[in-house]
Amino acid sequence: MRIRRISVALFSGLALAIASSAYAGQAQALYAEIMGCEQGCAVAAAGWPLPYLIDYPGISVVGSASLIGMLTGEDQFRLPSFLGTTIFWALVALAAGALWKRGRR
Repeated sequence: MRIRRISVALFSGLALAIASSAYAGQAQALYAEIMGCEQGCAVAAAGWPLPYLIDYPGISVVGSASLIGMLTGEDQFRLPSFLGTTIFWALVALAAGALWKRGRR
């Protein structure tokens, strides 16, 4: 039963992390090959709480980051931020499940 609860929380965390890509924000990025970003600059990003889709100003439509852009190679994907976002949402799902179970007693 515990393995099932953890599996559901991990799947929910993954789904919620992917859904969080609809949240548009900004992130700091360092692009040595792009003039003006050699020392770092603010770019469009998506994902919450940690932005994991990052706009690449040299290729993509400026000011946007999306899953489609990541799949087409226009935007960059940051795996550590995606994993952190997934873990965050999995913990939220686990806590929600525990509260739900507690309320049903």
